[in-house]
Amino acid sequence: MCQSYIRACACGQHEAEMMFGNMVLDEAAVRGLYCPECSGTVDYRRESMVLDNGWVLELDEDIIKAFAPRMRMEYDEVSAEKVFDGGYVSWVGMTPEDNRTRAKERQILLEKFADDKREQFEALKRWAIAREKQFVAQGWRKAVKK
Repeated sequence: MCQSYIRACACGQHEAEMMFGNMVLDEAAVRGLYCPECSGTVDYRRESMVLDNGWVLELDEDIIKAFAPRMRMEYDEVSAEKVFDGGYVSWVGMTPEDNRTRAKERQILLEKFADDKREQFEALKRWAIAREKQFVAQGWRKAVKK
């Protein structure tokens, strides 16, 4: 079971949808979010931050360490990267805005091929494969670490 949370980045120009895997953590664990435009203002700290293709997700170190046993981690090995890569706090989809863009792209294909269900299925399959390859090529953390 997962919980979803939408948060605006520090500059307010973008937002990310995050999920909390296994309901271990919640939005209290998220201290900050920085899109590629505002992430340059951040003093990056590996223990509490995850860098993903220009986006920076900042987690509360005290909170993530307090939940180390529930994430099957030792207190002193907990880092924002391990929490993110473990799926305890990560994007909904492959990118911060993926849930929204994926729905729009999918809807366009569904409408384009509404009269031909077989072609609709094939188009969706091609789109999904191409999308995955694109995310890997762009270096999105969830696509590369998959």
